[in-house]
Amino acid sequence: MRLCFSSVIIVAGLLSGVGYAQNTPEPSAPTKVEKKQGISYFGKITVVGSDQRTRGGISSMAEALRVELNKICNEPHRKLKLPIIIRLHGKRGDAEQKRSVISKIQQVEGQYQLWLHLHLARGVNHQQLRYHLMELFLYERGLGEGQKLADGETVLVKPWLIVGMLEAIDIKHGRADAHIYRAKVPYLEVLPLQKVFDTTEKQWRAMIGHEPLAFRAISGALVNSLLRQPGGRPGMAAFLSEIPTFKGEIESLMRKHFPGMNQSHNSLEKWVTLELLELGTAKITEVQSILETDRRLESILKLRYRNKDGQAVVSDLDAYPDVLKLKPKERFDAVAGARAELERLSYRCFPTYRPLLYEYEMLMRDMIIGKDKEIKTRLNNLADAREKMKQAGKKVRDYLDWYYITQSTDVSGKFSSYNDLIDALEKEKSSSGEHDAISEYLDGMQRMIDAKESP
Repeated sequence: MRLCFSSVIIVAGLLSGVGYAQNTPEPSAPTKVEKKQGISYFGKITVVGSDQRTRGGISSMAEALRVELNKICNEPHRKLKLPIIIRLHGKRGDAEQKRSVISKIQQVEGQYQLWLHLHLARGVNHQQLRYHLMELFLYERGLGEGQKLADGETVLVKPWLIVGMLEAIDIKHGRADAHIYRAKVPYLEVLPLQKVFDTTEKQWRAMIGHEPLAFRAISGALVNSLLRQPGGRPGMAAFLSEIPTFKGEIESLMRKHFPGMNQSHNSLEKWVTLELLELGTAKITEVQSILETDRRLESILKLRYRNKDGQAVVSDLDAYPDVLKLKPKERFDAVAGARAELERLSYRCFPTYRPLLYEYEMLMRDMIIGKDKEIKTRLNNLADAREKMKQAGKKVRDYLDWYYITQSTDVSGKFSSYNDLIDALEKEKSSSGEHDAISEYLDGMQRMIDAKESP
C-alpha cells in the first residue's frame, strides 16, 4: 500500500477491498478522545473503542506480533519508536460498511502516528487484522529511526513483504501450512518472481486459481531464505528500515543487506527455489493418514525389469512369476526401488500399516531368492487387509464431514443455506484457531472473573 504525505496530516489510500465508508467520522488523536470511550494501552500500542475484552484481545494480538517480528530480526528488546493507535468503530450486528479497514499516518507536533481504523460490524477477521498489523509494524520500522519525508513523498510496503514476514514467523513456530509447500505446483511458473515483487494489494486480493497459493508460498520462501543467509536476521532488520521509503530496484536493496546475493545474478531465484523444495520436504515426525499412506503405498509397489526382448517393464506385484525367472542380479534390481521407498514410507506411514510394509518387504526378499513361498496368497491377504484399512479411513473422513455439517445450526433443506454454511465454516477457520491471541486473552479474562466470583 502506498501512503502519501502532506506537511500536517498524511492520509493513506484506502486498502484494496477494505476501508471505511465515506461517512465514517474522522477519528482524533488519542489525547483528544472523549473520556467515555474505552482505551487500552500496551506500551506504544493504543486500542480505542468497543469493550474491554475486545480491546484487550486486539492489543494482546498486536503485542505478540510485535515481539515475534523483533525476534525474527534478532532484536528481541527493540521498542516501538512511533505510537500505533487502533481505533475500533461500531459493534457486531451493525450495518456492514462497504469498507471495514482504513490505515492512516498522521503527523502530530512533528511526530508520526500510525493509525488502524477497524469497523466491527462483521466482527474481527483475525487473518486480516494480523496482515494490517504487520503492515503498520513495517511502516514503523521504516519511519521510526528519524527518517524524514518531503511533501508529497510516498512510502510503500508491498504485499509480498507483509505476507512473507507473516509466513516466516509461522514457519519458525511450526504454524505454517505445510501442504502449500508440498503441492505439486510449479509456483515460479504460475507467478514469476518479478511479478510477485510488482503485485499491488488490489491485484493480490483479486488473484484466482493457483495464484494466491503461489504468491503466499513464494513470499514465504523468499523472506525465509533471506533470513537463513549468514547475517540474515540483522540484515533483515536493516532492510526493513529502508524499504518503505526506497525508490529503486528491490533486488539492489537486497544485495546491499544480504551480500550472499552478489555471488550470481540469479541467486535470489535459486534461493527461492531451494527454499520451496526444503519447505516442501516432510519432517520424519509427521505421520500420514490412512488414505494418504495407502495411496503412497500403491504407487510404490511396482516391479521394474527388462523382459526377454530387452524392453523395460513396470508392473504390479502380481507379475512376480516373471521376476522369479530372472537372474539373481536382475531379480534384485527389479525390487530395489520399491524396497527403498518402503523404508522411507515406514518413517511416516499410519502406524497400523507398518506390519503390512514389513510383510511386503519379506515378499520382495523371497522374490530376490527366487522362491515362491505362497506369494500369491500372501498378496491377496495383504490386499484384503489394506481394503479394510481404507474403509476405516473413509469412515473417519465421512464422520468428520458429517459432524461439521450436522452440528451447525445453520443447515436447512435449501441449497442457499448450504452455501451459507460453507461460508460460515470458512470464516470460522479464518477467525479462530488454537493459538489465536484474542481467544487466549478472552479465555484468560474469563478464568480471572470466574476465580473472583467463586466463594
